[in-house]
Amino acid sequence: MQSYRYVDMHCHILPAVDDGSQSMEMSLNMARIAAGSNIGTIIVTPHNYAAHRSVSPDGIRRRVRELQQACDEEGIGIVFYPGNELYYDSSLPERLYIGEALTLADTEYCLVEFNPSDPYSYITEGLRALIYEGYRPILAHCERYMCLVEDPSRAEEIHRSGVLLQCNAEMVPAKLFQKIPAFVNGLLKKELVSFIATDAHRDSGGRIPDLTKAAAYLNKKYDADYVRDLLGGNAENLLLAGNDYF
Repeated sequence: MQSYRYVDMHCHILPAVDDGSQSMEMSLNMARIAAGSNIGTIIVTPHNYAAHRSVSPDGIRRRVRELQQACDEEGIGIVFYPGNELYYDSSLPERLYIGEALTLADTEYCLVEFNPSDPYSYITEGLRALIYEGYRPILAHCERYMCLVEDPSRAEEIHRSGVLLQCNAEMVPAKLFQKIPAFVNGLLKKELVSFIATDAHRDSGGRIPDLTKAAAYLNKKYDADYVRDLLGGNAENLLLAGNDYF
């Protein structure tokens, strides 16, 4: 066990709002798994789409309070913050501005996803539009975008533009002849990734809120200070310092 607690800044643990947890019972089970794997803080990131109904920011905040209370009553030592995983379209900057979507913990940082098949030009234009409006985008699960995997130099270009990169924990451990983990480790070797998160959706099977395997692999392969930043330090500083940190 590490001497510091992890921060999971991309997690679908909020009950009955998207394709993640389907009930408070499942959310509590997920929280127990997270706490047991050394996660002490979770930013909840339910999906937000313009094309169909999403839970409102007020609804997210209310449910975060309810989940926090339920975990406190169960003695589960996790602190929760509100957020969204934002599916990009041209209306997103306006939706953020008028309060129809959430940044991460009310900072300037927003977790943004695109369609995995979107072209590089569309992704970069979208990220630039958010930066222009004063937001600091974090590209969710950057290993999913084929335009980046096929040309990793593009991920470096995005990073240089001021966008932060998040990778999913399950894609961190290297696997022989598998392209996606090789891409992720290429980014890690250059210290281009800022966050490793679970993107958890369930309390069993795949994508549970557990960073244990990723942490063990990272600690064997990479600098200890960088690993600490990946697993929580950067997220903690985001929460504490907002847009003054990165």
